[in-house]
Amino acid sequence: MQLPSLPPALSRLQGLLAPLLLVAIAGLALLAMALNGKSQQVRQLSQQLRHSSDQRQQLEAQNQEFVQQLDGLKVENHGLEERLGSLRNQLASASTDLEHARTTASDLQAKLTDWAGERDRLRAEITSLSVQRDEAKRLAAELEQEKREAQRAAGRLRDRLAMVDRDYQQLTEELAQLKDSPPSSFSVTSVAGPASAAPAVASASSGATMLAQATVELPPIVVRKDQAGMSMPIRARVLEVNQAHHFVVIDQGTVDGVHVGMAVDLLRGATPIGRATVVRVRPQLAACDLVRSKTTGPIQVGDLALQSGP
Repeated sequence: MQLPSLPPALSRLQGLLAPLLLVAIAGLALLAMALNGKSQQVRQLSQQLRHSSDQRQQLEAQNQEFVQQLDGLKVENHGLEERLGSLRNQLASASTDLEHARTTASDLQAKLTDWAGERDRLRAEITSLSVQRDEAKRLAAELEQEKREAQRAAGRLRDRLAMVDRDYQQLTEELAQLKDSPPSSFSVTSVAGPASAAPAVASASSGATMLAQATVELPPIVVRKDQAGMSMPIRARVLEVNQAHHFVVIDQGTVDGVHVGMAVDLLRGATPIGRATVVRVRPQLAACDLVRSKTTGPIQVGDLALQSGP
């Protein structure tokens, strides 16, 4: 069957619409392609946006951490500033102390110079005193020898005195008997001591041969005890102590019998604490060199100085 033919106007419209349709299809294809490209760009931009958002969050966290660190640094800076101020004050005080120390060092240096001169003077004095001490020791040795000889002589005198006392007692008893019952030919008028005892006894034994009524006058008997035999040891007190030069001063001198070379024991109470030797004597004072000390502490004023035995 044959289709009816289209009108001419419609045919012409169909001829115009066909190219337009092709152009429209082509444009749609191009638009679809463009939209597809844009969609890919949008996805890429979205991904970049998410990545940028993540970076922004990280940066914000880092910024927050930096802010906290900055606050901590500010606090630390404040503490450091306070410490710096304290150190500045300490430095100023140390500078003042240093200046004072320099002044003190200058004074000490001057004192040290004075002390050095005093030390040299004392050394010279010590040297002189050492020479005097050696001389005193020599004299003390000589005096000690003389002392021993004097003590031996005193011992002999004490023995003689004991014998004289014994004879005196015997003669006194005999004379007492003569007084109680005197012979008819004698009259005892005086008795003074053992010096005339022997003649009295001889007269008493020969009374029968002498004239009646004879009178016998006995000479005085005088007995003298040697002072050395009855002397008491020197007892003195320490008046002054010089530890630097090792000597003491006691309160007795020549008027009390103290002499150079005499040895004295130093006592505190009843405890011996040392020994000294007399090196210089004055009428009422004596200086003694310390020979040894038995105590760890110093000799004290008021300690007893007792003359040593032979």
